[in-house]
Amino acid sequence: MLATRVGYTGGPRTSRSVTYDSVCDDDGHTEAVRVTFDPSVLSYDALLREFWDISASRATTTRRKAQYKSAIWTTNDAQAAHVAIAMREKAEELGMEIVTEVRALDAWHDAEERHQKYVEKNRANKARSIHWFPYDRVGVVNADP
Repeated sequence: MLATRVGYTGGPRTSRSVTYDSVCDDDGHTEAVRVTFDPSVLSYDALLREFWDISASRATTTRRKAQYKSAIWTTNDAQAAHVAIAMREKAEELGMEIVTEVRALDAWHDAEERHQKYVEKNRANKARSIHWFPYDRVGVVNADP
């Protein structure tokens, strides 16, 4: 991976000021991680396998709030096709329906700086922060550099 950025996506297009507080208040956005990678080094399929390894337990459970849903945002048709195949394979493997939402990336809002590299910044609280850090609702939203 070349870079990651924590942020919010998937909510109403009219949203101008999306913040952690507005997302917590159920404004329709989802907490996500924007991933930028070099496909000659890390394939999209490998990135999807990592997503499923991290989020498979949540991928089968519908969430009440958009903030916590399992979702993948794609940036092109090829990514969407890869996701569709990967979802079918994961559903067969688990023997369960996958509820991960797949959408084309529309608008992205960076999260506040205090949320960026959260675990790195809070190493003293690592055990506690790893437990709640939103790996289980990660969104792969940006691919080719």
